[in-house]
Amino acid sequence: MIVNRKLPIFVGLLLACLFPQGNAMPLSNVLYLFSEVQGSVLLDGEPVEGVDIEQEYHWHWSNERQTHSVKTDAQGRFQFRAVTTTSWLARFMPHEPVIGQRITLRYQGNEHKGWVFTKHNYSNHGEVHGRPLNFVCELTAKPVANPETETFGICVLR
Repeated sequence: MIVNRKLPIFVGLLLACLFPQGNAMPLSNVLYLFSEVQGSVLLDGEPVEGVDIEQEYHWHWSNERQTHSVKTDAQGRFQFRAVTTTSWLARFMPHEPVIGQRITLRYQGNEHKGWVFTKHNYSNHGEVHGRPLNFVCELTAKPVANPETETFGICVLR
């Protein structure tokens, strides 16, 4: 039986990809599509209860789209759990992650763009240089682009 001389090299490379060492991320790691979000909604500086908050994302790798909704409490606070998934294929195949993220606020018939962002990694808190997504959203504010964080909307990081 003749063994291809390239087979040991191929097997070695395959094992190196499947069982990385050091700072490389193993295939079983959780992929963070949208880190945990906490925030408060204000109207002229005062907390607003009952604001409809919608979180949506579009993960381009698998064309997955999801929407989650909550209402602000009496102190104007809201929270979304982190959106995670696992995919050995997304870990293994070289690609640039592209995850469109959006938070929309609806109050008294008006819709406000709170957060518009495109995430390009799978890290927890990878949206804005490792900072937690802890927002203050002022309903009287105009949505603006923030060049420092490459985001758009009325919600600003605390």
